[in-house]
Formats: sequence, structure tokens, C-alpha cells
Amino acid sequence: MRDETIITDNDSLNKVGAESLSEEELLQNGMLCSITQRVMIISPMPERVKSLLVALSSECFDVFSLHDFNKSMLQSLQPELLVFDAIPVVHASTGHTLQAGADLLESADLHAVPVLILLDQKSFDSRGTFALGAAELLVWPAKPEQAIKQINRMLLNRPAAGAKAVDEDIRTFKDITVDLKKMTVDRASQRVELTKTEYDLLLHFMSSDGSVLSRESLLDTVWGLHFYGGSNLVDAHIKSLRKKLKDSAVSPKYIVTVRGVGYRIADIRD
Repeated sequence: MRDETIITDNDSLNKVGAESLSEEELLQNGMLCSITQRVMIISPMPERVKSLLVALSSECFDVFSLHDFNKSMLQSLQPELLVFDAIPVVHASTGHTLQAGADLLESADLHAVPVLILLDQKSFDSRGTFALGAAELLVWPAKPEQAIKQINRMLLNRPAAGAKAVDEDIRTFKDITVDLKKMTVDRASQRVELTKTEYDLLLHFMSSDGSVLSRESLLDTVWGLHFYGGSNLVDAHIKSLRKKLKDSAVSPKYIVTVRGVGYRIADIRD
């Protein structure tokens, strides 16, 4: 028979005592999290932010750790705050971690999610060359307690939910706006008249996470699984859609051709 532990106000709670407590008693003693907030940490080197991850978990935050940013995860997990570890890693396409985080900052701003950027001292000193928007900065490594304090303040000052949220019936991409209720498309505040198929194609691209969409998958999604048209049908409609959006196949702003595979929605660097 195991020994029972008697818990008084002055006793520290141990594992045996915790097992015998009710949920109400656990809450009163601070051992059970009653309310949590979601924090998403994006770092190419998770070991660098391990102490912060542990500290956030101990402070009753729900923490999601990702190696790279994916805006579809932002929509599905709906974090209250993002922590972006801008460790100075050279990226082949962008040249610098902060430039690589431009898509993250744009998406976070769109969804009114505050961002805390972790920088080394050198990057912090040269940050003036990058557009960081409303993001806050913290030189890292630092004491996790310092980061927790800053995160709590940012969450406290966060605008009320929905204050900056995009209307759920409106979809936007760069200067394109789609009204789902009215089924209208505007480009640079000018109405664009699309066929139903062109409209469905555009909306499918705008709803994607940026992955390459093969011609076969576009046929299945837009035209239906039982449609037997050739893949050149997709190309013809993409060409027509681009023409109406004043997009260029050579230097695309909205829809990018991936040779031999299919198409993808352009990103902010295209």
C-alpha cells in the first residue's frame, strides 16, 4: 500500500498528492490550467527556442512549434500570438531570414495576430533595412521570463477579436477582392467579369496554401471527378483568367506556371 500525502497550505504539492486531488482543488493550487492561449513558434532550429517552449507550456499556453511558416496552419490553429525566430540563416530565394518572414508578417497582419520576432544582436542592430510592421522584437537568446513578460503584454494589448478580421464572406489576394455572397471579383478596385469556371479557378487558387496544383487535380476540383476533358482545357481557362486579371505568364503576379506539373498561386515575392 502506498503512503498517502497530507497536503496543507504550506506543503508543496507532489505527484502522489496531485493524483488524489479533485479538478477544483487542482485549479485552486495552480496545477491545472483553466484558460489557455495559443502561441505558434516558428524556428528552423527548435533547440534554440526550447527553453521558451518549456516556459510557455509551464505558464499554461498551448504551444505549436513549426520549422517553417505555413499560412494554412495560421488559419486552422488560430494562434493568439506568433513567435518568429529570425535566426540569420541565408535563404536561397530571399537571402535573409527576415525577408523570408515577409509572408508570415503579411498573414499575421491580415488576421490581427501579434508577432514577436527573435533576433540575434547583429540582426537587431541592422533591422532598419527590413519592413517589420507592427511586430515587436527581442534579442535572443534571453531569459525565458523576459519573453513571457513581453508576450503577456502583447496579448493584453491585442485588439479585440474581430477588430481587424477580414469579413468571412470576403477573400483577398494582393489587389484582388472576391465577394463570396455576390460572387464578384475586383482587381485594383475595378470590376472583373469572369465566367463561373474562371471564378471557381481563381477562388480555388486563393484558398490554396501555395502548393503546386496539377492540371489533373484542377480538373477534378473545378470540373468534377467525372469530367473527361483533357488537361489543355485547364490551360485554356488559365490563359483566359490571366488575360482578364491582366496577369502575365512570363512575369506572373497572381498565377505561376510550374513547368511540367501545373500551377500555383503566386506569393508576395512574385
